[in-house]
Amino acid sequence: MVINGTCLDYLAESFMAGDPLDGGGFAILNGVAFDEDGRLYELDTPYPGGNLFSLASGGAIYVRDPRGLLEESQLNGGEFAALTPEDWALIRPYLEENERLFGIPVDDLLSVDGRRLPPEQVYRKIRPAGHEALMPEEAWVKRMV
Repeated sequence: MVINGTCLDYLAESFMAGDPLDGGGFAILNGVAFDEDGRLYELDTPYPGGNLFSLASGGAIYVRDPRGLLEESQLNGGEFAALTPEDWALIRPYLEENERLFGIPVDDLLSVDGRRLPPEQVYRKIRPAGHEALMPEEAWVKRMV
């Protein structure tokens, strides 16, 4: 799923979508909008709410956040992780389809203050934090022994 705008709260709450690099689900949050003249601009924040990835046990959210505006305090069950080349290879075709459907060029999404940046400087990955309460029972039992 690609969200070009934003969500107000509880994005991907209780997401249980497996590993996105192994066929699991994911969401892309671009945090952009169009002005009255049809020009693309960044929202003040890609996600204004809390409870981002609340109680998630799988999947990932890829957030366009080149200014590092998202904070740990907004995550509830998720953690920031480095965007890898494999992550970029996964989400790029979705951003290209988004470009085809909605006219938002991937190059524009990768541009910040007129400079094109590498994807890992523009997108941040959020994955489940691996809370014991969300871990499979077998893994939890092994940790207790």
